[in-house]
Amino acid sequence: MSKFTAVLFDYDDTLAATYPPRVLAAEKAAKGLLAPDVDMDRIMREWAGRPQMEIFKDLAKDEDIAKELFDRYTTEYWRLSPTHVKLFPGVSDMLDTLRSQGFKLGIVTSKPRLLHNAAGPFGVEVELQRMDLMSTFDVIVGWEDPEEPKPAPAPILFALNKLGLEPGDAVMVGDSHIDITTAKRAGTVSIGATWGTLAPDMLVEVGPDHLIDTPDQLLPLLS
Repeated sequence: MSKFTAVLFDYDDTLAATYPPRVLAAEKAAKGLLAPDVDMDRIMREWAGRPQMEIFKDLAKDEDIAKELFDRYTTEYWRLSPTHVKLFPGVSDMLDTLRSQGFKLGIVTSKPRLLHNAAGPFGVEVELQRMDLMSTFDVIVGWEDPEEPKPAPAPILFALNKLGLEPGDAVMVGDSHIDITTAKRAGTVSIGATWGTLAPDMLVEVGPDHLIDTPDQLLPLLS
């Protein structure tokens, strides 16, 4: 029997392969607004796990430009999402197994959970609905929900509060150093997922409690 009650997951690059449309959208957004030599691929890899708006604020150093970058990015990403985003191999089976074992499941992401613009709704819930996964998760925490984003502990603590659990009751699974730092600050066990990581050296350097290379390696760690 597991000493853990809940498993919290990052979403991008942990459950779903979203990097290709994210970097394409970021590169398109940057044209004409940021210097042409900005290496968006490197930035998106090294800053993965942070809210996209915060990334653009750091790059632009100007609130209005950051907002335009985010608006452009949002339009392009959600145009690409239906044809580009899918779960990593083994993730669906992993989630089904965890549910069958009685674990509470949650998503703690820096992506918006559910926002609206002129084009309609956007956020992780849109993708989960499309993949018929909304009922799989007991709690979903997005960028707009906690007082502070990752790597502050607030997103994980927000999720635990919704579940009525303490930090010691849960593990946090994520692909980035930001996810692991968030877990450590919140007091949960941290598990680095290498199958989708964009910056493996940074993930290892931050010192997760465990590293797993495939989704089927998670359940044995919870026993």
